[in-house]
Amino acid sequence: MLLSIVVIQGPDQGLEIVLENSQSIKIGRGDQSDYRLNDPSVSRVHCEISRHGAVVTVRDLGSSSGTKINGQSIDVAQVAIGAKIEIGDSVLLLSQKDSAKKTTMAGGVEPTVKPLEELVGSKINSYRLDKVVGSGNSGVVFKAHDEEKQRDAAVKVLGLQHTRLPQQRERFVRAMKTMIPIRCDNIVRIYNAGITGPYCWTAMEFIEGENLAQLIDRTGIEGMLDWRKVWKIAADIAMALTTAQEHKIVHRNVTPTNILRRSKTEQSLLGDLMLAKALEGEYAVQITQPGQLMGDLKYMAPERTYPDGVIDVRSDIYGLGATCYALLTGQPPVKGENLAQLIENIRNTEPKAPRDFQLSINEHFQDHVLNRMLEKDPNQRFQSPNELLEQLERIGRYNGLA
Repeated sequence: MLLSIVVIQGPDQGLEIVLENSQSIKIGRGDQSDYRLNDPSVSRVHCEISRHGAVVTVRDLGSSSGTKINGQSIDVAQVAIGAKIEIGDSVLLLSQKDSAKKTTMAGGVEPTVKPLEELVGSKINSYRLDKVVGSGNSGVVFKAHDEEKQRDAAVKVLGLQHTRLPQQRERFVRAMKTMIPIRCDNIVRIYNAGITGPYCWTAMEFIEGENLAQLIDRTGIEGMLDWRKVWKIAADIAMALTTAQEHKIVHRNVTPTNILRRSKTEQSLLGDLMLAKALEGEYAVQITQPGQLMGDLKYMAPERTYPDGVIDVRSDIYGLGATCYALLTGQPPVKGENLAQLIENIRNTEPKAPRDFQLSINEHFQDHVLNRMLEKDPNQRFQSPNELLEQLERIGRYNGLA
């Protein structure tokens, strides 16, 4: 018999914990718990749930708010399938899983899993999902309306392939919630993150504008982007990377898709700042499972193409440089007909000078900023985003831009 604990109410709604035979698990919000909840009303180590055959026992571990079974406070109690375990503001349901490993909820109702695009019109937490505004390798982004705070938001719902295991879901929510206190005008603000039913999601500031991949597509038709505008984008994102470094965060996937630009002010913002960390283990397979990731690979730093490559903020600086190159020329710095050729070119082929495409590019911007950002050897690049920002400011002052 397969048993599981399913969070049916609270910040971690939808989280499922499989309860193996002869297993004891501690649940709470602290590091000493086997499963951490994001419920501030839950104690650091709140309760223990043990299973021996068909017998399941719940024990309160001296929690501040107590543990209830079906509304009754307990110190220790045996529970049956369908029992509701209340801890803090969360409610956990002891469920039996059938032979197909589908969780049976109270009353025999199984959770419905829709394709992400079909979630339009439904609610996740307090967010009404109004329309799809983007999709990518990690999930689908919706324009949404927060019905509690009465404001628009962008809600990213992860693809279910990224959240198969409870540990993956917990890691995602913990990582994304570390972004909530971070404030920077050039980083997309995170409002909230959580688990609703089978879906992991994060809600963030909605930006009226477009990402730089869309801008590159447009400039490919209308002409190359003026270097002064690219200088401003580089300065904005260097500010974002400086803040990220202060919080010891490496983005790991700085590409045109992950940089947004406001329509009215043309201010650029870095998005998905913590996503690679939140999906740690998933992004590591990019090289072996390229598929639709080929577009992102063209902006990847050379060290990221090696299994033992050291990835740090200098890799993010390369990604920003590759993005600026594409804005100036209409194409990434390196290309390849297949994965092997692309990786070889990333490692060893020097890109053509941007001035070969656009003569009006400032020579100092090309030689002292762009070329240095795109150095194959990380030790030859800017060693910090602050160093990059200082060089951008010097060029800006000399050309009346700062």
